[in-house]
Amino acid sequence: MKKCTLLLILGLYSLSLCAQAPNSGKKQMEALRTEAPIALDGLLNDPAWTQAAPATDFIQFEPVPGAAPAFPTSVKVVYDNTGLYISAHMKDSRPDSILQELSQRDRLGNTDWFGVFIDAYKDGINGLMFIVTAGGVQFDAKVTSMQNNENGWEIVRGEDTNWDAVWESQTRITEDGWAVEMKIPYAAIRFPKAPEQNWNINFARLIRRHQERSYWNSVDPQQNGFFNQAGAISGISNIKAPLRLQAFPFIAVYGENYHDKHSSPKNSFGRSFNGGMDVKFGINDAFTLDMTLIPDFGQAQSDNQVLNLSPFEVRFDENRQFFTEGTELFNKGGLFYSRRIGGNPLHYEDIYNNLAEGEEVIKNPQQSQLYNATKISGRTNKGLGIGFFNATSGRSHAIIRDAEGLEREVQTDPLTNFNVLVLDQNLPNNSYVSLINTTVLRSGSDYDANVSGAVFSLRNKANSYALNGHSALSQKYFPGQTDLGHTYSLGLSKTSGALSWGANYSMESDTYDPNDLGFLFNNNSREWNIYTEYNVFKPFWKIFNAGGFGGYGFYGRLYNPAKYTDFGLNFYGWVQTKKFWNFNVWTYHEPFITYDYFEARKAGQGYRYPTNNNYGFNINTDSRKALQVSMNTNLRRWSENDRHNWNWTISPRYRVNDKLNFRFSVGMYNAFDNMGFATNRIVNVLDPNTGEPVEKEEIIFGRRDNITVENTFSTAYTFNSKMALNFRLRHYWSKVEYFQFHLLNSDGTLAPTDYVGNHDRNYNAFNIDMVYRWRFAPGSDLYVVWKNSIFEFAEMASPNYFDNLDRMLEAPQQNSISVKLIYFIDYARLVGKG
Repeated sequence: MKKCTLLLILGLYSLSLCAQAPNSGKKQMEALRTEAPIALDGLLNDPAWTQAAPATDFIQFEPVPGAAPAFPTSVKVVYDNTGLYISAHMKDSRPDSILQELSQRDRLGNTDWFGVFIDAYKDGINGLMFIVTAGGVQFDAKVTSMQNNENGWEIVRGEDTNWDAVWESQTRITEDGWAVEMKIPYAAIRFPKAPEQNWNINFARLIRRHQERSYWNSVDPQQNGFFNQAGAISGISNIKAPLRLQAFPFIAVYGENYHDKHSSPKNSFGRSFNGGMDVKFGINDAFTLDMTLIPDFGQAQSDNQVLNLSPFEVRFDENRQFFTEGTELFNKGGLFYSRRIGGNPLHYEDIYNNLAEGEEVIKNPQQSQLYNATKISGRTNKGLGIGFFNATSGRSHAIIRDAEGLEREVQTDPLTNFNVLVLDQNLPNNSYVSLINTTVLRSGSDYDANVSGAVFSLRNKANSYALNGHSALSQKYFPGQTDLGHTYSLGLSKTSGALSWGANYSMESDTYDPNDLGFLFNNNSREWNIYTEYNVFKPFWKIFNAGGFGGYGFYGRLYNPAKYTDFGLNFYGWVQTKKFWNFNVWTYHEPFITYDYFEARKAGQGYRYPTNNNYGFNINTDSRKALQVSMNTNLRRWSENDRHNWNWTISPRYRVNDKLNFRFSVGMYNAFDNMGFATNRIVNVLDPNTGEPVEKEEIIFGRRDNITVENTFSTAYTFNSKMALNFRLRHYWSKVEYFQFHLLNSDGTLAPTDYVGNHDRNYNAFNIDMVYRWRFAPGSDLYVVWKNSIFEFAEMASPNYFDNLDRMLEAPQQNSISVKLIYFIDYARLVGKG
């Protein structure tokens, strides 16, 4: 049966390879070399602009794909020995209505914008985007073959806004629209070493008040891929990348205050000084070395801490710039989770689990000290991407005090070295294959770890079908023993057209463990899933701009032993109205009894999960308006007692003017009559064969109510395109109250028990992040940061939100103020070649 299935998949894919690519009608343009200097002032009156041929006749992408835009756009490209110059003249019958909201760099507010998209290696997959808004705010990003990233995407799938380049731009509102001039130095672009450059290129314009986006070379929303739908530019000859040597030295000064009104003294203070450097060096035209020495991440946003009742660890976003910028190669295959580096020490929890009677933990650092990190990445003329990453973290120690007052030091993390190696080969038709290896080497007796994997995507010439898959082998090296685990998946999908579909099979063995440098919630699973959806991106029924619907189904089993676990069905639909309101509805159903083999925290022990249905919807009002509101809710009910979840969030955003805005989000997540793991205990029972008392482990589940409230308030005042002040406050409160306990039977059912215990919890996480950022020179920043944090944990749940708030404000709090100065030094600029 398995052989027949594989043959069928390969047969279908082979047929898809016979499909012919549609006539793309790719537009062509030629760049003009200039020796005359160009003043970036937005006036477009330099002689070179009068000689260059324009790129015109843009085509709508939305809201009416294929239609002519409301106003014409003309783009010209010239170049010299230092970089590429782009001018755009965007006509508008109402220049006073051009939206110009200011925002931080790499964030697009309620504003018109113009963008340039460059694929220098013409692989149709990887490239760069450079966008400037009518208010002069710059936005740049890498675009890769990754379908998405942790933080979503705003312009195209696969964009990585953490990548930053140093380039110049100037905008100006004119009597007939607006204009922009840009200079993109060659140091910001990677391109093949050749006498003449021939690149994929596209230009885009957004007229925000019309929500109209158009491209020079038509981009079909029903066609898979982005750079494969770009135009072409030629005529760029006899250029070479300058020596790319850039340094970002920094100094940072910290002042800290710990306030506890119940201690004496109430306040304790500390200060520190830190200095280091980030370095970028162009090894050749294609490859770049990035290094951070004695890094400092004080300006990174605080983590969104939560009360975790699940059997799995919490995954946090990566907010440290060095680990978010230019890491698209290292994220191939999902084997690299950078928060492991400088993260929670290996034996952090062991300290608490191994305390002797009368001992207490005096100090136990939650993060290891990161010494340095290095990455080398680039792509050859043949389309081979190579990435190497290396980082080292230092030893961590906890201090334990015994009942006599004596203190001892215990190592919680050894000196550790982290490595990632990636080879990513582009193939025809936007296809690729990648090989990935991650290695963690620890000094001393702690184990080492290695994961080797491969991921591929093979597409037909029309880019309408794809065969995707991955595999990986994990290895843990203990003294005298090596633990092995494996995973793989294979899927076939139709990726273009109004109707799309896909089928996939994935497997993770019960010993597969990539978590020394990767992230996996759980292993030991097999899953089959299928999906289909139908989308319309042109206006219909006179009131909608676009819409679609689809469905998804999956069936799951354990890998070992091969037991049934789950079956679910999901249905959804979405529409966008002519007024640019967005509506989404969805349902999820588990119509049969399922089994959860992870909640019990014991291998092989399942919990019999009752049937349930989940219904939800969300609404987003018109984002062009001063007041925009996002709302969503869902209700999930189980066929057990009064067990149900009801969750809702509402997130209004109010834009006072082009400089000031406020955002508030409140969410309430209610789990009533919920059932989950409480504890396990050892009891004495009589052996039925011998009549002798023996010890037996019992797993105790509890029926509970879990109420969570999360409030986030943020405001931003943007002084100009280079200076902004941002304030973010988050308060998270979660309480759990148990009212009944049950014994988990071996067949997954629940039985009465005499167990009585207190497992109620009350958890608060309160954070303030206020960041002032001034980009006082190209690539150079001044940060002033204030952070405040309160974390309060109790074993008695507060009766209501406001009583809890009063108690939380009595808890100890940590304050820190830091000033960080980063200065950009560019060798090419120093010698006048950039």
